[in-house]
Amino acid sequence: MIRFFLTLILFSGMMTASAQDTSGRKILNKMTAAGLSLHSSKFILHSTERMRNGQLRESEMLVKIQNHPLNYYVYCINPSPGAEALWREKTIGERLLINPNGFPYITLKLSPSHPLLRKESHHSILELGFDYLIDLVEYYEKKIGPDFYKYISVTDTIVWEKRSCIVMSFDYPLYNYETYTVRIGETISSIAATLHLNDFSLLLLNPNVKSYDAVKPGQVIRVPNLYCKKIVLYVDRSSWLPLVQEVYDGSGLYEKYEFRSYLQNPPLSPDEFSPDYPKYKF
Repeated sequence: MIRFFLTLILFSGMMTASAQDTSGRKILNKMTAAGLSLHSSKFILHSTERMRNGQLRESEMLVKIQNHPLNYYVYCINPSPGAEALWREKTIGERLLINPNGFPYITLKLSPSHPLLRKESHHSILELGFDYLIDLVEYYEKKIGPDFYKYISVTDTIVWEKRSCIVMSFDYPLYNYETYTVRIGETISSIAATLHLNDFSLLLLNPNVKSYDAVKPGQVIRVPNLYCKKIVLYVDRSSWLPLVQEVYDGSGLYEKYEFRSYLQNPPLSPDEFSPDYPKYKF
């Protein structure tokens, strides 16, 4: 999540190819600069993610992020209402504090990649925000080369949550699947990180692999040649941040993230990233 993705829907009849390239490049540059300049943010994240059974699962949470130092607070609205998570850079052994608001009725300390936290989620808490998307843009710009901007188009301007947003798309017609041979010491997550892919998507592509670490050296798995086939972004013309991100693979909608009620650089007290904050129940 959250670091999160790129761009969707290619309708080139609206403008010339050169105009598309220039427009897409400028918007991505503004989006990258806006993401890198963030000091803090607060929003309701509404997620739609495709699960292993093919069904779309929706969730909603309140998120607070402080960038320097990097801190996260998450309050679950649905499902598991009342559950909380807190992560603070370079504290408690890089573990998440978890208030499950239910059984086992104690505060837990877990790795962000712990199977209990990742079982039904495409991303870890450390991928919340926009850094993930910025990293993908930079990587695929290098990987695809000069043709990268040919696959980008600006398709519309709409109003979303009373914000004027530019709808921009990245549609990659060469999206395909390849085989990958697992090396010694690799996991599904490390392979995904190396190839700039999403590890949950590799589980979907390889139903015989039951968990992120259930692969062996020499095992051959399927991987996509790009994170996604198509991405749609709603880029807010005020903040220049992609407040809606729709990601499509070869089977349709893979994930969608909506940053609702978004606040850019709100004043967040350091106490709001402390387990002793009065409003929290750690």
